Amino acid sequence: MATVFKRPGSPFWFACYADQSGKTVRRSTKAADKATAIRMTLEWEELERAAKEGRATVTTFQKVVSDISKRAIGEGLSSQTTREYLTEWLVSIKKKTTLGTQDRYNATVRQFLKALDHIADQPLRGLTPRHIELFLNTRLDGGAAPKTAIVDIKTLGSALRRAERYGFIDKNPVPAVKLPKSVSSEREVFTMDEIGKLVNAAPNPDWKTLIYLGVFTGARLGDCVGLSWDNIDTEDAMIGYTQKKTGKNVVLPVHRDLLHHLHALSESGTLGPLCRSLALKKQSGSHGLSEGFKRIVVRAGLDLRVVKGKGTRNFARRTFHSLRHTFSSVLANQGVSEEMRMKLTGHSSREMHQRYSHHDNEALQKAMDSMPGTA
Repeated sequence: MATVFKRPGSPFWFACYADQSGKTVRRSTKAADKATAIRMTLEWEELERAAKEGRATVTTFQKVVSDISKRAIGEGLSSQTTREYLTEWLVSIKKKTTLGTQDRYNATVRQFLKALDHIADQPLRGLTPRHIELFLNTRLDGGAAPKTAIVDIKTLGSALRRAERYGFIDKNPVPAVKLPKSVSSEREVFTMDEIGKLVNAAPNPDWKTLIYLGVFTGARLGDCVGLSWDNIDTEDAMIGYTQKKTGKNVVLPVHRDLLHHLHALSESGTLGPLCRSLALKKQSGSHGLSEGFKRIVVRAGLDLRVVKGKGTRNFARRTFHSLRHTFSSVLANQGVSEEMRMKLTGHSSREMHQRYSHHDNEALQKAMDSMPGTA
């Protein structure tokens, strides 16, 4: 039978009870009040009995520990469920991420909760590496490419890292899961003649601007569509912006074709976004900017170079991101140093930059003092 006792010189009561194997356990309750110590001892013994009879669950243990914590220090353990916490996390990151990133995070959380099933409505503290691995395998078995599944797991890692910092969980379970190997699919570049066809096929001036920005700055889609007239120094013909992905500041000269286009735009005013009608559009989705660019490629009579992806979906080698590769490759083919190209594109590592510089056997155009135009 459970009992309590005191040891000489200790202000705390000690518990004495039998564990699930029948062995006597003696441990400090860290409680100076005898009544509190007795309650704790009886609860510990009941947990051992439940474990012996197969009635114990993670939720059972968490509830007992939380009750003890509440009596001892006046504060219980967080009782948020996984669903409640991740829903709250999505709200907390809204002001810190782009709409495209929010859509991706929402999709990951939705798929994770679906994979967990009823476990999603159990306490967050009950999440283990096994649950993360279950989700990873579900994504891979469902046809997701390894790279896509890895991004999903890293998203969960970010969410649960916050939970660990806030003390909602003791340890983030994500790092314990081994991720699959991933090989990035290569993008293909456009020739400058093809860039001209894209501009001519653009459905409106804002799309023309977006294409010019992509190929003559090498900026990512989100950075291009986020540029405003405040980013342009027309007097010195310079453009500066902060990359959303890396936080790096990039400053580069405005190419003559882009400068000519901006001068024409300025006749209608120089306030607000450069691509006003596109600035609030989502990047992803069937009606997003990424798919919109692909439709322009087709309208221009160009090949999207669609290949089989690593998962079940097909993969277009020519997307808006190809404009970034094109920018870097044209500079490389004209003999611009790697160091200078890295400064212009904002790449932080040589390894990453080399993925973007596609050297051709023949130069895209005759080498000139500056990057060739579309004419």
